[in-house]
Amino acid sequence: MKFYTHFHRTRNKILLRGWHDGKRISKVVNYKPYLFIPSNNESKYKTIHGNNVDKINFDSFKDARDFIERYKDVANFKVYGLQDFEYVFINDFYSDEIEYDAEMIRIAPLDIEVASDAGFPDIQLADKPVTAISFVVNDDIQVFGCGEYTPHQNNITYHICKNERQLLIKFVNTFSTYDVDVITGWNTEFFDIPYLINRMRYLFGEVEGAELFKKLSPWKIVRERKVMGMRGEQQTYDIVGISHLDYLPVYKKFSWKEQESYKLDQVAYHELGKKKVDYSEYESLLELYKKNHQKFIEYNIRDITLLPELETEKRFLEQIFGLAYDAKVNFNDALTTVRMWDVIIHNYLIQNNIVIEPQKRDNAHPNIMGGHVKNPVPGKYEWVVSFDLTSLYPMLIQQYNISPDTILEYIDPVTPLEASNGAYWQYEDILQKDNATITPNGCVFTRQKQGFLPALMEKIFDQRTHYKKEMLKVKQEVSDVKAEIQARGLKIDKH
Repeated sequence: MKFYTHFHRTRNKILLRGWHDGKRISKVVNYKPYLFIPSNNESKYKTIHGNNVDKINFDSFKDARDFIERYKDVANFKVYGLQDFEYVFINDFYSDEIEYDAEMIRIAPLDIEVASDAGFPDIQLADKPVTAISFVVNDDIQVFGCGEYTPHQNNITYHICKNERQLLIKFVNTFSTYDVDVITGWNTEFFDIPYLINRMRYLFGEVEGAELFKKLSPWKIVRERKVMGMRGEQQTYDIVGISHLDYLPVYKKFSWKEQESYKLDQVAYHELGKKKVDYSEYESLLELYKKNHQKFIEYNIRDITLLPELETEKRFLEQIFGLAYDAKVNFNDALTTVRMWDVIIHNYLIQNNIVIEPQKRDNAHPNIMGGHVKNPVPGKYEWVVSFDLTSLYPMLIQQYNISPDTILEYIDPVTPLEASNGAYWQYEDILQKDNATITPNGCVFTRQKQGFLPALMEKIFDQRTHYKKEMLKVKQEVSDVKAEIQARGLKIDKH
């Protein structure tokens, strides 16, 4: 068994972590990238339109980037191939289907508490003290605080600290010994992790603080990143070597149902029938911290123990691992769409010695036009019909053979009324001569060969159908077991 848990490109090297033959690996790989350029000679490699290209090898990432920059404005000269070289490396290094064991991926749910005597703490300023930190790996709970606490479970290790500085140092030194692959939590991406790192800077200064928080990374690299969200620009950090899968956005993406509230308390009760520790007898969490430190730490621990139970119930992280290994991308990339499909298409084509087109960036129009959704007009209507078509877009892609390598031409589209009256039959010669299809917007695609995009859609849809049958089979087995239990007069707890 050979699989990665994280990969990262830095300068001219690939930083790779994973498992090979039952042993954990962390290795620095000197990878030599390659690209493709047009050729007048017969070649093993082709473009999607069948043109010959030659493979060019480079000694370093810098050489490859310099080559791309040198020829970017040269007319009629394209540089082909995926330019995110770390993904090309992964596809080369793990050339076969990746077999992995999700149980070997080390996940660490994490939660911090911050003094909130003057409202919600400022994450970037980080001027409020961290009052507790806890994380759990494989049922081993590590907790850090500055007050008395007696563990109520044998699997809890409590680190009592004389002050906040010692608390942060002990946490970092302990966390770094666990060789974690994935950090998770509830809103950890935009609160817990950035607050911790900013707080270390605040308390220890820029140099000493950076030396401390870089220990969180197996490669001693932590990078700031800005993300544009609903609240504007938000700050977070990438701990290189560890994937950060915040369970809040993971739950929103994969649960497929709207919640009244996405607070952990509400979600855990809905999914597990469990809630966070109730401290309603105190005015605030800060008062709980000051007056009942035992219960305060139990409150902190409860958050990180709810998450593994939630994952056991939903298996969302396992789903992310499956998607990532199927596409051969990092775990975080499985939460995106464009990056994952770029890599899937590249890997599929290069197996057949076909190279992808150079990427075109339209900075003037950065947004991709999506499908139009008409806003509903509330009211009571007669003769309302609702259609639900299975995988409509993939099926249309297959039906019309829509793909960059099958497009023939573009004709002026007709109106829906003209189309209903058979206006497209004026193009019958195109349809018959070229064995083509015409889409409603006027694009003409050949059917003389299957495009790579329809082929991919067919492959993935077949996989979806297979696993859906397996899912229904397991559901039926579970239903049969429940019926057997009930027939014996036993009660089933739905959670």
